[in-house]
Amino acid sequence: MKRPCFHLAAIGLILPCHAAPLAHESFDYGAGSALTSRDGGGGWAGAWYQDGQSGVAGADGLGFTDALGNVLDATGRCADTTGTATTRSLRVLGSGVTNDVWISFLWRLPASNRKFEGVSFYRASQQVFTVSNPSTTTTSQISLTSNLTANNSVNTQKGDFGTTHFVVLKLTKGGGAGGADRVDLFLDPVLAGTPSSPDAVISGSNFDIDRVRIAGEDGATLLVDELRVGETFADVAPHDPAGGPDSDGDGLTDAQEAVLGLNPNVDDSALIAAIRANPGWFGLHDRAGILAQGNGGVVLGKEGEGPVNLIFEVQHGENLVSWRVLETFNRQVMIPPGKQFLRITPASP
Repeated sequence: MKRPCFHLAAIGLILPCHAAPLAHESFDYGAGSALTSRDGGGGWAGAWYQDGQSGVAGADGLGFTDALGNVLDATGRCADTTGTATTRSLRVLGSGVTNDVWISFLWRLPASNRKFEGVSFYRASQQVFTVSNPSTTTTSQISLTSNLTANNSVNTQKGDFGTTHFVVLKLTKGGGAGGADRVDLFLDPVLAGTPSSPDAVISGSNFDIDRVRIAGEDGATLLVDELRVGETFADVAPHDPAGGPDSDGDGLTDAQEAVLGLNPNVDDSALIAAIRANPGWFGLHDRAGILAQGNGGVVLGKEGEGPVNLIFEVQHGENLVSWRVLETFNRQVMIPPGKQFLRITPASP
């Protein structure tokens, strides 16, 4: 008897949402100018200040395109830790002490060395946690470290010299083991969907923060850009979809609206919401209708944000009444970003 195999197909739709972050810094200053006393961006209590030598504004800004072609919104230049001595530039959040937030920034480490380069988060003078390339290694791998607890550091085993990475942090008050605070780090997540599988996780007694520090030991070079703090992932990952810009923010790209004969500068969100609320009026399927579209397979709806636990049995028997388990298959399947349904079908032999 041949062992059956199955195909998985996924379908779905997700619309981007560009919300205003709690704080944003795009380092839109003159190339080579010191960061100290610069007060651009929004959501900050004051200008950048220094503890040591000041970082500078880089020659150019950084950019990031995810694996699906979505492009992060980016303007201005970047922060550059290059200097003749250790650079430490700090800035205080306008919201004061905060937790239960998302933080994102672009990161590029140009070359190997044994110097500390990193972005640290403080509560007053207390260093709370850090994203860094530690001075104990010459690799490009990015680590997440709690500065409150000894030996609480996780290496993501990811990172490349000369490559811009998108670093996203999720702070959860009381979200760790035993009610401790928790920080999740996601490296280069897809922009069009909230990530759920972190590359590093740390826990601590109190991860409340009120300021950020960008530092390079002995003037070692690290480039940081598009620093954002927000209440949701969408707040800190504003982007243009792979199909191009969406000028009116309604979820349809300008190119799609042109094909449909719509005005790309007029928000069609109300019409889109009406179509979704009344799919039958437009000959479309609602959730129940999609689940019924097996076409020789079984359609499963997405539940929650994690991977799907796919468990099925191959059975055998002497008649068509009594069946015994021959083998059980159990594996996790990651749902592609933006997809809401999976279909399981027999594969061709």
